[in-house]
Amino acid sequence: MAKNTRYYLGNGTYARRHFLRLLTAIIAILQLGGCSHKRENGAMKMDRQTILNEVSMLGGKRIFFGHQSIGENILGGLSRIFAGEGIEGLKIVNVEKSAPPGGPLLAETRIGKNGDPRGKCDAFESRVLNFPGGPPDIAVLKFCFVDFKPETDVSVLFGYYNAMVDTLRAKAPGVTLVHVTVPLTIRTPGWKKLLKRILGREESSDTLNTLRCEFNDLLRARYAQEPLLDVAALESTYADGTREEFTRNGKTAFALRSDLSSDGVHLNAEGSRLAAAEFLRVLAGAATRDAQ
Repeated sequence: MAKNTRYYLGNGTYARRHFLRLLTAIIAILQLGGCSHKRENGAMKMDRQTILNEVSMLGGKRIFFGHQSIGENILGGLSRIFAGEGIEGLKIVNVEKSAPPGGPLLAETRIGKNGDPRGKCDAFESRVLNFPGGPPDIAVLKFCFVDFKPETDVSVLFGYYNAMVDTLRAKAPGVTLVHVTVPLTIRTPGWKKLLKRILGREESSDTLNTLRCEFNDLLRARYAQEPLLDVAALESTYADGTREEFTRNGKTAFALRSDLSSDGVHLNAEGSRLAAAEFLRVLAGAATRDAQ
């Protein structure tokens, strides 16, 4: 081949330019033919009377909710549900920098630091045991998707969570605990995985969702007879009952539906509404359990 030909591979700049053009074309094809799972949302329409009944069940209850960003999505959805139906709803008070006032309320705050689930357990335990006026009637701790890393030992973390639950039951037996599954994230699209592979970058979305699912399975099994807000199931299940799922190392795991997310990790308005409706339902059930 003549050295002055345009396609001479020794010309690194030209070769790279054509490689990038080819890669762009491949990505465009994958995006067009991509198998994004789009189905009718089929989101349930909440019945006003059901909302009123659930709010009534929570009358007189003091609730504590420790969370991070997905928790804010849920609380935002809850406020919009109440506003949309013209219902006074629950008294939601942020207690991050102040003590909760007296009387019935849903006291909420960001708990601990993201990436440190053990620290969140410690902070939650302390906040519940030192809740002004005595421990709350209902307490809810939600981990964040970022609390799980490739090196996370799920069994060790679950053991730490169980120890916290046991401590609270021993020191504050009147508190009804609501368990919450770990939120999921969307799967990285195939074209982006290809690009990361070419660039030598790590792709961990499936790995991390698998770890989250392992923790969630342990949580569901251990606390099957207790109040549980299954955020992960809600995030990954379509109206027809199918799941946003994948297989890794011979095991089935789940991911967040892209149509329920604003950015691949957090919930959009519809996702927030669905999670908020389920949150209210589970809280009402916990209140009934507490009254028995």
